[in-house]
Amino acid sequence: MSRVRLTAGAAALLVAGLVTSGGAADATTAAVDYSFDVAPGDYEVTVTLGSASQAALTGVQVEARRTVLAPVITRAGEFRREVFDVNVRSPESMPTGEEGPGTPGLQVHLTGSHPAALNVSVAPVRRPRLFVVSDSTASDWLKGPKRGWAQELPQLLQPGIVVANYADSGESTVSWLSNPRLFATVKPLVQPGDEVLIQLSHNDKTTTESTFRANLGKLVDGVRSRGGLPVLVTPPVRHLFGTNGKLTPTGLVVNTLGVDLPAVIRDVAGKQGTPLIDLTARSKALLEQLGESASWPLYLTAQHDGVQDSTHFSEYGGTVIAGLVTKGMTDAHLPAAAFLRMPAAAAPNCAARPALSNAAAAATVKVWLAGDSTMADPKSSCPVGWGSRFDALFNDQVTVVNKAVSGRSIQTWLYESNVTGAKNSAGECVVNPNTYAQRWLDMLDPTKGMHSGDYLLIQFGINDSDANCPRHVGTARYQSLLTTMVNAAKSRGAHPVLLTPVAAITCSGSTAVGNRGFLSPTTAAGAATGVPVIDLHKLSYTLYNTLKLCPNNGDYSKGAVGAFFCNDHTHFEAAGADQIARVVAKALRDQKIGLAGYLR
Repeated sequence: MSRVRLTAGAAALLVAGLVTSGGAADATTAAVDYSFDVAPGDYEVTVTLGSASQAALTGVQVEARRTVLAPVITRAGEFRREVFDVNVRSPESMPTGEEGPGTPGLQVHLTGSHPAALNVSVAPVRRPRLFVVSDSTASDWLKGPKRGWAQELPQLLQPGIVVANYADSGESTVSWLSNPRLFATVKPLVQPGDEVLIQLSHNDKTTTESTFRANLGKLVDGVRSRGGLPVLVTPPVRHLFGTNGKLTPTGLVVNTLGVDLPAVIRDVAGKQGTPLIDLTARSKALLEQLGESASWPLYLTAQHDGVQDSTHFSEYGGTVIAGLVTKGMTDAHLPAAAFLRMPAAAAPNCAARPALSNAAAAATVKVWLAGDSTMADPKSSCPVGWGSRFDALFNDQVTVVNKAVSGRSIQTWLYESNVTGAKNSAGECVVNPNTYAQRWLDMLDPTKGMHSGDYLLIQFGINDSDANCPRHVGTARYQSLLTTMVNAAKSRGAHPVLLTPVAAITCSGSTAVGNRGFLSPTTAAGAATGVPVIDLHKLSYTLYNTLKLCPNNGDYSKGAVGAFFCNDHTHFEAAGADQIARVVAKALRDQKIGLAGYLR
């Protein structure tokens, strides 16, 4: 087993493999271990899987055996590009150092019976975090056969959110609050908008109900004080069956004092108004459905692992329990659910794709974007349009061409400087001469513009409400111009998709409410032309309510609102743009729009 070690130096991007950057050293495709000398923090890891000469079966683990990709098959000459977000910390596995410090930096390990990769690259990123506050059932286990469910969770998430797993073996609600290496260390790391999954019970064996309740309250209040979203998680059950084929009270995590700890968690969640993932109920239903014998592979067994353990999971079991957690995330409508990968049963058959030839590359599907600043590529670190985050959500067969421009109404986007400051008798700004702007001409170009199979996403309606020319557009004119763009795209075989304008953050008390116009003409244009309409306006303010961005007293620079918006009520920070882009991607799936088949 060969090892590649790279030092960061001044390079922002570290690459190991056939393709290098930033002065990094070359490595061979035979390497299965890659070590990057980077500081603790969050990083984006990109791996190009496959071999030009032979078939391969390759998976990816990072750091303390955290699974980010289960092994996938690539045929000879086929390549698959995968991107993962990784949290690097020290110690590498559990925060109290039970398994030692681990290896400094970021470790990437290829798994599978015949692993192969062309290159592995690492770059620092800033992402929302999904913290895990828990015990051994969720821990990152660096050694031995045990696996925690949070150790297997990253493989079920797309890029855009980082799992920061601080679960530690042997801990209870008592020790999490008293040990300075636990909550006192994690709490300052929580940033506005981060989510914190709190799953503690297994080691509260002698904790009284009143103490257990109080401890949960302290953990919840601590997360909220940092602007984070606390989520209470009931514990996974133990593999302890009675003679009736049902789990025993100990299996259901009732402690030695007779306290039904999962029931207390449910009650606290209800009284605190905290989202709940009932992992106890979900795992109980699974085990009792499988039965005592068939459910043993979820746990450690003497036959397969050298130890019989009714509490801790095998790698398979950790992955199954992580799947139950993600179902709970979806049912609880957590923001993190927007980052879930498509279930395998529903995923398109694109696990392995051949390297694109020049001819095939020319036939790659393009997604053209037309809109305003909320969609546009950034010119600085802030604001960031959601369209700039869209390309990363698709596989390599898609290229996003973002033609959105800040400050434009649909008419000024189409005609630019030809829209005058005068209004005609219908109250519309006069266009003279009546010729299109170059950006629209580029999209209409028969050689380089929209082609059959491409998609055009159109989102205006914010600047169009300006009472003054040149940006002013009336509702009838707005619908007419949308129809013009739709028909032009359809005539070229492209697929138009209309979007209502993304909402600003406007609060009515503690509730985010709608605030944009041009909703009806967008819907009407879609109905008249037979093209889909994504109600991004409603989806966005629904997201704001999920994130609890109200009330905010009109201060857009602090707390969860400041992490999402770029110092005003309309424009996004990178984290906000990421989430809006994923809202659009989810709508593509939910509405069964063909473009969804290309999502990662």
